[in-house]
Amino acid sequence: MEITRVIFQTSSLKELITFYSNVLELTTEINSLNKITIGIGNTELVFEQVGGADPFYHFAINIPSNKIEEARNWLARRTKLIWMEDYNSDVADFKNWHAKSVYFYDPAGNILELIARFDLDNKTDAPFSSAQFLCVSEVGLVIKGEEWDKATTNLLQQYQLNHFVKQPPLPQFKAIGDDEGLFIVVPEKRNWYPTNKQCGIFPMEVQFVNHGKECVLIA
Repeated sequence: MEITRVIFQTSSLKELITFYSNVLELTTEINSLNKITIGIGNTELVFEQVGGADPFYHFAINIPSNKIEEARNWLARRTKLIWMEDYNSDVADFKNWHAKSVYFYDPAGNILELIARFDLDNKTDAPFSSAQFLCVSEVGLVIKGEEWDKATTNLLQQYQLNHFVKQPPLPQFKAIGDDEGLFIVVPEKRNWYPTNKQCGIFPMEVQFVNHGKECVLIA
């Protein structure tokens, strides 16, 4: 599964322009007064300005499988990393997933993750930079608690997706897709790992390709 475009909402567009262009050094295009597009490897990340609410999301970005320590050091010079008590580190070691991650916030409160997946053949000898942000590989999808089981079943059937082979479904956590692209499906009010922020349901659109078919999920 390849995530090609993600559209999120924000109430902090100006701050995000500065963060993604200057701090993360990503190509950021100002489309209008209320919309920006950020290039993240093979994925376009779009933020649209809204008033009133303060939407926030969780998403992960694949990096080369041999670059987690370099990525950690590169990020730490630019922004604060999220410390994880369960690992006593700011690097998470997901042994079942054969992956390591670092987490941080953007100015809108979105929870970002850089993840090195060791089963992908994408090593590089180049020094780490934002050019090694390969794609958005995970998008958090929050569902109302009473609809969670039915909604995840519909997601699997409608888009011909499968549960992630490295993550058996849990009572409040399901990973759907593969190492290239995943939906992280959780019920409303569960905390987003590794934070104490409760998941909220905010509008978003995800465009992705699965088995050669272009798909659009609007939530």
